[in-house]
Amino acid sequence: MDLDVRNQNQVAGHSVVRADLGVGGRQLVVLSGTAIPAWKIDDESTHRDSCRVLLHEPAESLEQSTVHVGLASIQNEDTEYVFAADQATLQVDSTGELVLVTNLALMGEASFLHRFSYQVVLTNRIVTTEITGTLSWPTRFLRPSSATPAGVSGVFTITANLRTTTPGGGPFGGTIEHLVPVAPGHIVSVTIADDTCHAIYRIPEPPKNQQLKVTVVQQGMHGPGQVTMEPVGFESNILTLSVAQPSRSNVDFVAATLAVS
Repeated sequence: MDLDVRNQNQVAGHSVVRADLGVGGRQLVVLSGTAIPAWKIDDESTHRDSCRVLLHEPAESLEQSTVHVGLASIQNEDTEYVFAADQATLQVDSTGELVLVTNLALMGEASFLHRFSYQVVLTNRIVTTEITGTLSWPTRFLRPSSATPAGVSGVFTITANLRTTTPGGGPFGGTIEHLVPVAPGHIVSVTIADDTCHAIYRIPEPPKNQQLKVTVVQQGMHGPGQVTMEPVGFESNILTLSVAQPSRSNVDFVAATLAVS
């Protein structure tokens, strides 16, 4: 059975306490609450089941952990009985979040395991993420007012988006791209030359383990046609970050023009 800490009918009083250990992004995290499996049997044989509590706590780089569970509310109708929380462990699910797995046992006519309490104490290393790159454009399209981020203020909108696709359908097939903005970027430096200008950008803390697409929209350049910012390299702006690879550099864009007919 799966219980979710975000559902108060499944987990009561879930709380999280964090303390910065001050070394290498390490944190001490304490999670506690009361799971509500509401498991009832009416049988003199022993029944066993696993209860998974979805903690919604990023595992990041889990270093050490301890787990404690205890029976919090049980009921039996005057028969021989068994109530047990035999073993509790931490696992990491496919989204990179922690799951508390508790093996339960129950016997009796009738027996009801209403609730069990839990406490998880762990040390975790938070791995920060970032995406960086360079924007380039001809100086004749736009000469910044200064060689500082303020010199291009309001010109570029830089965004990391969650990217998903669905089948396009129809006679031509293909796919339809869906983008959801999740992390904004900002300019950190600007270089001005007679022929070409460059701006270095940074997107801090985009999400891990999800496909991202970086987009750059410009407002303020004037070329021989419509000016867009295009990635340097086919789909070089589509990427996925992880704990093992938390950053990506050289996600570069260059100004391109669409001639007006």
